[in-house]
Amino acid sequence: MMRETGNATNAFHSDSSWRSIRRTLSLMGIALGLMVNASLVQADPIPLFNGTTLDGWEQKGGVAVYTVDGGEIVGTSVPDTPNSFLCTKKHYQNFIFEADVKVDPVLNSGIQFRSNAYSEPRKYDVKDKDGNSKTIEVPAGRVHGYQAEIDPSERAWSGGIYDESRRGWLINPANDPKAQAAFKVNDWNHYKIEANGSHIRTWINGVPVSDLTDGMTGSGFIALQVHGIGKDESKVGKQIRWKNIKITELPASAGSKPWLHFEGKAGPGKGKKVVLVSGDEEYRSEEALPQLAKILSERHGFDTTVLFAIDPLTGFVNPSATDNIPGLEALETADLLILFTRFRKLPDEQMNILDQYFKSGKPVIGIRTATHAFNHPADSPWAHYANGYNGDKAEWKDGFGRLVLGERWHTHHGAHKHQSTRGVIAPDQGEHPVLKGIKNGDIWGSTDVYGVRLPLPGDSTPLVLGQVINRAGEFDGADLHFGMRPTDSELDLKKNDPLMPIVWVKSYQLPQGAAGKALTSTIGASADLENEGVRRVLVNGVYFLLGLEKEIPATGTNVEIVGEFKPSQYSSYTRDAWNQKGKTVSDYK
Repeated sequence: MMRETGNATNAFHSDSSWRSIRRTLSLMGIALGLMVNASLVQADPIPLFNGTTLDGWEQKGGVAVYTVDGGEIVGTSVPDTPNSFLCTKKHYQNFIFEADVKVDPVLNSGIQFRSNAYSEPRKYDVKDKDGNSKTIEVPAGRVHGYQAEIDPSERAWSGGIYDESRRGWLINPANDPKAQAAFKVNDWNHYKIEANGSHIRTWINGVPVSDLTDGMTGSGFIALQVHGIGKDESKVGKQIRWKNIKITELPASAGSKPWLHFEGKAGPGKGKKVVLVSGDEEYRSEEALPQLAKILSERHGFDTTVLFAIDPLTGFVNPSATDNIPGLEALETADLLILFTRFRKLPDEQMNILDQYFKSGKPVIGIRTATHAFNHPADSPWAHYANGYNGDKAEWKDGFGRLVLGERWHTHHGAHKHQSTRGVIAPDQGEHPVLKGIKNGDIWGSTDVYGVRLPLPGDSTPLVLGQVINRAGEFDGADLHFGMRPTDSELDLKKNDPLMPIVWVKSYQLPQGAAGKALTSTIGASADLENEGVRRVLVNGVYFLLGLEKEIPATGTNVEIVGEFKPSQYSSYTRDAWNQKGKTVSDYK
């Protein structure tokens, strides 16, 4: 279960608001994390309903009937079912939503926005009406989030904002007669909802109704609600209709920072800055690095910043968006880089920052896919960073992975999703500072051993070798580790002759750059971080590369998990699938 934090504050502001801008300018604004100028031209609205089918929508919750009739979406009530929701498959962050609504006077309804439904229960930290903190849990599959009320009853709270299945009423027009009079019973009503950052507003027929500041949820789907009616036969078969449904997407929240920052507590790392860069399509670096950052800052005092692959068109965390990792400017003052990316094709301004960091000779930890961190095409000025580069720059042969970390992407040596990895201390390396508190067998992960070419180049020193372990039980595609377990013991003798290094250290130096040190670990997916030994070799490595090896206790560094950590199974998703998930940086806190 993941946890979000936030609280609601009712606030009335002036009628100023951010306007949306054309998509190309939005691309620039999100990618660079810049403030958006309110005077820029507004983009055209996009229809959410084609007038003939429910393509792009899916039903969640109850089983009320949704049909299309005369260019309108029609929701019809049925007895004995909970609230029903017709939801957009796409998720939205900042937007202006508009629709015309007509509801039978005996029904109640609403328009959900920034709403979600998760496959696991979801916990939220909230404040009650007295300002006291509490935790609420939303069950798996339950639609929850903001709702603009549709209320034809005498109460007349249409346009108020209700937090469905979570906190209840956030703001209502009970003390605003003009707003209460805006809704026309048994007639069409024009709804407008603007969600821009934490600022949310509603209008009915052009009349302002709600003005709310609330930062709990930054993105989600739009949904059309048919409220449950219980066993009330008088309400069976009654309808609510929607038409002219459209949305204008706005840029990512003005001034928002699409990264996480954890201030260092007390510890040997106090005053040192570590930047952790995620962005791989498969091994859940976006989950692994926030937990590693929290351990480094909470347990050891390092100031940490975690960067993410962000889709510049949506502002969502999207590992399959290979062309944008905002916030790399943090490397200009960083003491250490932890890199966990795969096949990135970053723009010049972002690659320039990385290139300057590597030329500075500052230390680098590369995790798993960092051996093939970049994949620029042959005509790119950064082609030499690409995995397997074989161009005119002979010193860059095989690309960034080989030059800096010691190896490029080579092969899956173990059987992917079928053979796990157990760490064995390399000969004569038992006293190395990186291995303090680690003994044979302490390191295990369900990601397979990568193949490397032996011997590794230059002064590369293997510290941990990876045994290829056969799965004892059956393959389980739904299991976090695909049915593999740390207790599996059968070795694949052929693949273990010789053993492949899975953790090593080496020197590196870019042409015209200063000399530096790197540590590479081909184990380290988010699921691998369940293992204490995997966490310890990485944290010990931070100490070693920053000249703090004398501060590592004989039993190794403290790598106790900070907060709740429930990693996902490693797997790949398309760019569109990630956008439908609608993950924001705050989801990874």
